[in-house]
Amino acid sequence: MRLLGSVVALASCVVAVCAAQASAAASGRECPVTARAVYAVDHTNGKVLCAKNARMKLHPASTVKLMTALVVLDRKDVSDEISVSSRAANVQPTRAGLVAGTSHSVGELLAVLLAASANDAAVALAEAVAGSEDEFAGLMNRKARELGMRDSQFTNATGLPDRSQRSSARDLAILTRAAFRHPFIKKVMAEKRVTITDNDGRKISRANHNKLLWRLDRPQVLGKTGYTRSAQHCYAGIAYYDDRRVSLVILKSRKPWSDVFSVLGVPRTVGR
Repeated sequence: MRLLGSVVALASCVVAVCAAQASAAASGRECPVTARAVYAVDHTNGKVLCAKNARMKLHPASTVKLMTALVVLDRKDVSDEISVSSRAANVQPTRAGLVAGTSHSVGELLAVLLAASANDAAVALAEAVAGSEDEFAGLMNRKARELGMRDSQFTNATGLPDRSQRSSARDLAILTRAAFRHPFIKKVMAEKRVTITDNDGRKISRANHNKLLWRLDRPQVLGKTGYTRSAQHCYAGIAYYDDRRVSLVILKSRKPWSDVFSVLGVPRTVGR
């Protein structure tokens, strides 16, 4: 009887596990990815397509530059001219190669910030808006609260490593949706290459870090990449279909592009 009872209990457990897995698959929430955290949501109906550690607080790397851009656009016009400080020009890479003492329009600096993840542009913009990057981080946190981002704490405009800087995949999906509502951000993020010119006539041309612009036509996936050793590969973007939009965020990934394909259900052979 004990043996029979054990067999019945084991069988019940197996059935329960299989049922749970089937339910997860039916709801579209299984995430066969290398990333530590994933969140994808269809804005047409609010359905969560994929969720894995969605509220886990992780290093967001350069995906924070979406917040940097939003805060700047709240307070500056894209035609405004700002000067590049020595501190901005010499910040840790990735840099666009801005020269201290020169000036650019806000729109140009946002272009290299978003497309080429330029840290020098991030610091120059932060200083122009708030006087210092520390003060600017306070504005970023205020904006996060306005958007309902409950898992985030920002300490710089670049996404460079800081123990206190954290966000979650769910929060970054909220940020991504807000950012891509802005026509300027969407326009810049769709460009494969951006070129800017300083007041001395010096041109800087940089490729967009989003490889999906070359690898996918449908859906069109626009987004911000990020990488540091602690954060690993990160991605925050939106997939544009004919009749719907899907926000997707991937944090701490070993294979970010494969993970994006998995979340969207795109064959890995596409774009090769």
